[in-house]
This record gives sequence, C-alpha cells and structure tokens, in this order.
Amino acid sequence: MALITKDDVGNVHLLNDSWKLWYWRFSGTAVNWTDNLHGLCDIFNHIKMPSMLTTGCDYSVFKSDIKPMWEDPTNKNGGRWLIKDSGLLDQYWMDILLSMIGGMYDPYNDNVCGIVYNRRQYSKISVWVSSSDTNIVNDIGSKLKHFLDTKEKLKFEKHSEISKKKVNVHKKIILAK
Repeated sequence: MALITKDDVGNVHLLNDSWKLWYWRFSGTAVNWTDNLHGLCDIFNHIKMPSMLTTGCDYSVFKSDIKPMWEDPTNKNGGRWLIKDSGLLDQYWMDILLSMIGGMYDPYNDNVCGIVYNRRQYSKISVWVSSSDTNIVNDIGSKLKHFLDTKEKLKFEKHSEISKKKVNVHKKIILAK
C-alpha cells in the first residue's frame, strides 16, 4: 500500500463527517445516565470487536456533534433500526460502520446519526437516524439490509415510542413497590 503524497490530496475521497467512538458502562454510583457515557476518540483503528466487550457494555460511533442518547436534539425526533444477534453482529458492526462512514445512504446521509452495539445476554446493533419520516426510514432500512446481505428481519423503532414505554414500565415498577 503506497503512502499518499501531498500532490495526491486532491484525488483522495474525504469523509463527509467526522465520527466519535463512545463507551458506556454501568456504574452503580452514577447519578445520571450521562455520567456513565465517555467519548473515547474521534478516529479509531485497532479496537476490540464488540462481541469481546464485557456483558453490560456498549460501543457507539456517532457523528462528532451528536451524542448517543435519545435526548440529543438530532436524535430526538428519529429512531433506530434494530438488528438482533444471529452470530454475525461483529461482521454487521464492521459492514455498517464502513457503509455509514463512507456515506452510502445517499440521499439520506445527513439523517444517519450513528450506530450502537449493546453487549448483553441477547446483544443487538441499532442504527440511529434523525428522522421518522417513512420515506427516509424505509430507504435507509432498505440500503442497510442490502449492505448486510441478510434475509433477517430488521425492526424500526421511534425513539419517542421507546422512551414512553420505558417511562411506563418505570412507573409500574414504582407503583408495584
């Protein structure tokens, strides 16, 4: 592989966005969810594959100006495409990262916010988008399914509906006590 010289810079494909890798780890002493969230780096190579993380940890890669949380203004009105564990999540993680960073969701690259890998008993990947507009969501989902070359069913969830469900579950738990 040849090094790129100063004269070649004009011929290099530059990324449209910068990205940040986020790490979240549960801490019983944290007061807020965000106390457990740490920005690791803006550029990465040589990181552990997500399946090697300890259960209960997450990896997130989002555009640098977007935090991996529903409350971020860019994420607030959007949702996420969910991919459940089928033994291929490490491969899917890399395929989605490359398609996302490479801007393969044209004309909706601006609507792709980031990716989250939740390492749990039943791990999952979610691709976060800034819109819940049916045309945008379906186009991104269709391209995602194509890039993954999978027949598996992908599910879209609006962040607003998920947060309402979690609030209701939390209220039921409090009422049950």
